[in-house]
Amino acid sequence: MNPVDGLHLFEQYGLVILPALAIAEQVGIPLPAAPVLLAVGALAAHGRVNIALVLVTLSVAALATDLAWYELGRRHGASMLERLYRCSSRPDAWRRAAAVFTRHGARSMLVAKFLPGLTTILPPLAGVFAVGRVRFVLYDLAGVLLWAVTWLSLGYFFSDGIALIANRASALGQLVGFVVVAVGLIGYALFRYRRRKRGLSQLAGEPVAPGGSSPAQISQGSGDRRFLDAA
Repeated sequence: MNPVDGLHLFEQYGLVILPALAIAEQVGIPLPAAPVLLAVGALAAHGRVNIALVLVTLSVAALATDLAWYELGRRHGASMLERLYRCSSRPDAWRRAAAVFTRHGARSMLVAKFLPGLTTILPPLAGVFAVGRVRFVLYDLAGVLLWAVTWLSLGYFFSDGIALIANRASALGQLVGFVVVAVGLIGYALFRYRRRKRGLSQLAGEPVAPGGSSPAQISQGSGDRRFLDAA
């Protein structure tokens, strides 16, 4: 028996699961892609998947989604940011996103995938501040590849440990595994809902966004040289 046989699901459907999870993360759905990237990296260590094909598929899906966010931000400006802000389960992420973008501009896309919440906020923010499309695409693509290669490499070099965990999980049976995953996802979704509800209740008594500026006020400052120079 091959050590990574417990990861056969990702061997068969990884090219579908990974882009779907990446898109889910980018639209704010709490379904992290990192664990699957680890699994695919472990499979690659045993010659069971084509890393180049995985990177191309993932990059196309992530870039298309980020470009859609970018264009929405570019065309709708402050109103788009306001809607995202009100729907966000992590209002505190806006303060972090504004700070990162103010300091680094388009270069912030290099780390967006590593920081929770920023992968949804930074692309439309880049559109609002009219970062050039080519510049945005280059930094975004580099960020996607950096993120994917980091997790794939960890999976590759720690493939034996990941395979052991997968095989132990398989031994529990599909039903038990399904129950564990379902309970985990439901618990996480409830946690995010409660956090969002608490954040929105705080916003009800605050006229401005975290950090002292609403998304509209941030957008109105798009002519500020700090942002244009950073971008």
